[in-house]
Amino acid sequence: MWTIKKFGALYNTVWWWEWDKCHYPTRLDTYWQGCWHNCSYCYARALLDFRWLRHPNNPKFIDLKEAYRIIATEIPKDQITRLWGMTDCFQPVEAIHWITYNVLKAFNKCRKWYLIVTKSALIGTDKYLEVLDKDLAHIQITITSTEDDLASKYEHASKISERIKTIEKLWELWYDVQIRLSPYIIPYVDVNKINDIKCDKIVVEFLRVNHWIKKRFNIDYSEYTLSEWWYQHLPLEKKIHYLSKIKKPQITVCEDVKAHYDYWKQHINYNPDDCCNLRK
Repeated sequence: MWTIKKFGALYNTVWWWEWDKCHYPTRLDTYWQGCWHNCSYCYARALLDFRWLRHPNNPKFIDLKEAYRIIATEIPKDQITRLWGMTDCFQPVEAIHWITYNVLKAFNKCRKWYLIVTKSALIGTDKYLEVLDKDLAHIQITITSTEDDLASKYEHASKISERIKTIEKLWELWYDVQIRLSPYIIPYVDVNKINDIKCDKIVVEFLRVNHWIKKRFNIDYSEYTLSEWWYQHLPLEKKIHYLSKIKKPQITVCEDVKAHYDYWKQHINYNPDDCCNLRK
């Protein structure tokens, strides 16, 4: 059974209304209640900051014995677990504690699949290439801009250029790796540069906006006219227009808005049955 979601908890599932859309709802955060990247647009930051559950400069990390127990006894054999939820499992503190590195070894030992989503180039270093199992690992590396200097103003992660090199390196080594354009911040992205990245697979997630994100992230929100749940979104016709500029052989859209999700599934997603388009 999946555990009940708690804000800032380390092993949980996404909210119940996402279960019919997300094929990989169970997440394991190796670091939690804090992320050094401190991204201005981050939905997790928006959820945790005002609850005093987030400390970006002093994140907690999972007890390795507890992680081993969860992986061995709670995670089903046929499940792909996301190593990302409320924090980045490869945030800079990983180079000090190596928690994610040891968690990956535990997944390998138990022969269970994992999906890594990260903004860090650390995953492409020799230390991790030695432990990433091509039969078990699925990797999505996040791009939010195509300019290093611009991205550094709103997220404290690896340089965009370093992330792109890491994507291309992993793609050349035949890992199941994807560009994750998430969130797709329209004015910050040169689509021609995205199209030039040597990787055939891309996951796109459009920016969603709430009151807390607007307070921190200063862009033009005039096109975000659709309201659903607690967020504002681009209307579908705008998303279709911006998505049409991306030219990749395998494109898929990660989507919160139910009607939009149905459209992508029927008309766009490379694998209609899996909006993450993972290799199995």
